Amino acid sequence: MSTQQLWDNAWQLSKGDIDLTNARVGGRATKANPNKEDVNFWQTQGPRWVEGYIAWRKTNPDWKIWTAPDGNPGIELALTPVVNDVPVKMIIDRVFEVNGELVIVDLKTSQNTPTSSLQLGFYKLGLEQQFGIEVKWGTYYMSRGNNISEMVDLSEYTYEKMEYLIMQFDAARKAAIFLPNTNSCQYMCGLTEYCQFSIKKDK
Repeated sequence: MSTQQLWDNAWQLSKGDIDLTNARVGGRATKANPNKEDVNFWQTQGPRWVEGYIAWRKTNPDWKIWTAPDGNPGIELALTPVVNDVPVKMIIDRVFEVNGELVIVDLKTSQNTPTSSLQLGFYKLGLEQQFGIEVKWGTYYMSRGNNISEMVDLSEYTYEKMEYLIMQFDAARKAAIFLPNTNSCQYMCGLTEYCQFSIKKDK
């Protein structure tokens, strides 16, 4: 199966019956992409990213997909650990076994590498709670660079720390307290028109 077919199948599976012709676009207008990162951008770029990922896998044979104790491969691994009666639903893009150690990998198509490793910390919690195993390392696979970011030591994300964060998040959710991430206010989101911090609101 060609990379184009792989992309087309994944695209169709993800979008289902949703019409994306006029979907909200991101990024910035450039000479190559005057309409920003619209559907045409994704349809053109997607197969290239698939090719890049395949090439990365082939050049890193020591990175082997991990198989969980329940027999499921570490590919879009769905877990729902329960912490203090709070279910935490997550889907982990990839879990690799590298030279005897597990590495959590989150796949990204964005321009910039995330500055926070908290998402990886939640995945670490999920794996450890679900399977009783130890996970130390995580990283991001950046599709636009066809490579992983620096390896992140996840040791700081202990159960106690994650339990505290989850309980605080749950309390805020129940009280309808949602703080904006003002570091990302240059981007459009579904709440832009209601957010007092958005610089895009009146545009």
